Amino acid sequence: MHPRLFARQCGAALVILLLETAATGAYSLQNEDTLMLSWARAVVAGVVLTAPAQSYAQALRKSDPDWPCQQIKTSAFSLASVWSGPDIDLSSQAWRNEPDVVDLATKMSQRRVPIEDVEKAISELKAKKGAEADAKLLEAFGAAFQELTQQRAQILVGLDRFGRKQRALADRIRAENEVVQKAADDNKNEDGQPDDAAVQRLQWDLRVYDDRRQTIRYVCESPGLVEQRIGAVARAVQQALR
Repeated sequence: MHPRLFARQCGAALVILLLETAATGAYSLQNEDTLMLSWARAVVAGVVLTAPAQSYAQALRKSDPDWPCQQIKTSAFSLASVWSGPDIDLSSQAWRNEPDVVDLATKMSQRRVPIEDVEKAISELKAKKGAEADAKLLEAFGAAFQELTQQRAQILVGLDRFGRKQRALADRIRAENEVVQKAADDNKNEDGQPDDAAVQRLQWDLRVYDDRRQTIRYVCESPGLVEQRIGAVARAVQQALR
């Protein structure tokens, strides 16, 4: 592959890798020349100069090197952040013996169930259970809160695992880039073209790295969507308790 073509295809991905790994402290920008192919530097430098300053600032604010999302990582989600009603015993398992509470809690915790259907189920339980309804609503919401926060925690674990894999791939890309650069410096032909096999490995890994980075953006929204679901259910229950 001709160097200029390779530079056009890989330049942006190399810039992304440089910015992200700089934010983790994996290397110093002062050593940038050792991390890029000599014949791609001009292209990469051009992209760096036009990269949005805001994106770079956001990268520098990332405190967890394995966290792959632009969103700030919040490990725990507090009930107090969405609930101002009566006390709820989150450790209670009594609701498991009440089929009507189990059914309502299931509707609350399944995100594919529209919130309008949850509100309807709450109204139906209030109408059927009378004086017992408020206690059952609190039990159902407590169970749903536990289930949804567990879902959220599992998503965070998956994102952390993805981030570790992405970091390992970034380390491999840097090593491959050094090999290609050294080969280009030591064994130039008249076009300054390095070994094709090494270039292809580097190009493939850069493509995988960038494809993963694009895909994970959607998954990164999931913790926030779970939080929104919890908030919507909390508001529906508190409205019914009035």
